[in-house]
Amino acid sequence: MRYWLHVVLFFCAMNVAVANSVDVVVNTSMASQTANDQWQGLVTLHTADELLQLLTRAEQFFAEASNDKPLQPVVIVLHGDEIGLFKRSQYQANKDLVDLAARLEAFDVVDLKVCEHWLASQKIEPQWLPAFLQTVPNGAQEVTRLQQAGYASF
Repeated sequence: MRYWLHVVLFFCAMNVAVANSVDVVVNTSMASQTANDQWQGLVTLHTADELLQLLTRAEQFFAEASNDKPLQPVVIVLHGDEIGLFKRSQYQANKDLVDLAARLEAFDVVDLKVCEHWLASQKIEPQWLPAFLQTVPNGAQEVTRLQQAGYASF
């Protein structure tokens, strides 16, 4: 009888030790994953309201983040009608949105990219857009590339 009591106590102690070590491993991996998070804001409706919501979310995300670790900017690939909001001729109508985007880009909160293919299809010259917008050859391919590189949807 005493033998079985020792066996049961031994296995209980082993389960506690294993459970504690699993917690440590899980917490450590979550901490390292959080430190290396890469995010992309997905634009699906291609509207000013959607873009404003994405920019505001990114700003709040960075404001609430710990100052202990640097965060990567949230990448937002513009590949539809929302690009037209940034044309110089549309600045006065979209001043608040463009100014917010410029400020967040300047502070590395977001990294805004614009689809060259869409620009060409709409006969919009890249120089008609603010200098803080970077171009990529194909917006849809850039979104896919970022997903394959491990960027999570924001």
